[in-house]
Amino acid sequence: MADNRKEITKRPNIIVYDIIGGLIVLYGRLKWHFKFKGVKPKGPGIVISNHTSNIDWIVEGGVTWPRPMTFMVTYHFFTFKFIGFLLRKLARAVPKYQFATDLSSIRKIKSVLHDSNGLVYIAPEGTVWGSGSLGYISYAICKMIRMMNVPVYASRIQGAGLGCAKWSSRYHKAHVSVNTELLFTKEDIAKLSINEIHDKIVKYLDYNEFDYQKEMNVICKDKDIAQGLENMIYICPECGAEFTLSTEGNTISCSKCGAKAHMKKDFRFEWEAKKQYFDNYNEWYNWQLEKMKKFVAKDDFKLEEEVDYGIDIPGVNNYQIVGHGTMTLTKDGWDYDGTFKDEHIHEHDDLRQVPLATLKMGKHFELPYRFEHCRVFYTKPGNHSMKWHLASRAICELLAETDN
Repeated sequence: MADNRKEITKRPNIIVYDIIGGLIVLYGRLKWHFKFKGVKPKGPGIVISNHTSNIDWIVEGGVTWPRPMTFMVTYHFFTFKFIGFLLRKLARAVPKYQFATDLSSIRKIKSVLHDSNGLVYIAPEGTVWGSGSLGYISYAICKMIRMMNVPVYASRIQGAGLGCAKWSSRYHKAHVSVNTELLFTKEDIAKLSINEIHDKIVKYLDYNEFDYQKEMNVICKDKDIAQGLENMIYICPECGAEFTLSTEGNTISCSKCGAKAHMKKDFRFEWEAKKQYFDNYNEWYNWQLEKMKKFVAKDDFKLEEEVDYGIDIPGVNNYQIVGHGTMTLTKDGWDYDGTFKDEHIHEHDDLRQVPLATLKMGKHFELPYRFEHCRVFYTKPGNHSMKWHLASRAICELLAETDN
């Protein structure tokens, strides 16, 4: 086990948190116009939020500041030497393998809550979906809430997913609002079923960036706000072609049929096509998701593609490619057949155990930690990874409909 998986039970350093946290929150207020509403959480307690962008950790730091809070952070960031050092030594964050049972992280969270009376932040979506609305939330967070038996606070973040979209080539102007409320007392948790806890979480965290845009009249005059959208949007609605879309400035266009959509300063589309297909990228994303649900619902559905296999190596920044082979996704599960450190292997994951693949847009998709290492798979080109990620989300939602 890598050194950066050692037990972490201490709360963040209060002096460091006050100074550095205060500067970061001030920066967020100046750059993204943070506005905080509602209650200020106090420990012991869990703080949850929707996961709108990669700046959510700054937003949530402002929710509790100057009270220190321990963040649960995906293990990926601990593979970087400098960032990993900051997370371990200063923030004292809890590393978590995404969408996998991680007993080590559960023990650390329990220690912070019950031994230190601290606050712990968790994003129950587990990843930034980038679509502009609430993504899939596993029932695992409800079971953890029941297990920890402490008050739960919920923050609804709005605005960050517009100016700081996951798919975007850079951050843009944003007006970020966050409203925090006490969602569950200990008495509530004891009385509610797992399904009732889940329903209340989803209801409170539900959001749509374009409803917020309309309400707040958020605009951005930058000339490149569509740049990078082809890493999330890959199906042309005019001709149905896949991976023929590209972006330049504020325009996304199809190289096969010539259809174009211009993203205006209010983040909405104006089309040069047979009709006005979608008002915004959230509608486009949801259209892709519904098509994918129909595809994976077929008994004979199959995705197959050549991939490079990457893993985390202690002391080496980011993931390192150690193999090449073919990844296949069917109703039987995930199957990788190819090389791993110069040996031929076959790895299988059942969909019930590993339904979801997370995503670094335009780069790779990732399956949960197994075989003593993280597992990332690089498609060529990189934006093909979005199709695998979307297929896994469609499978998750169909399984949840069946099971609950």
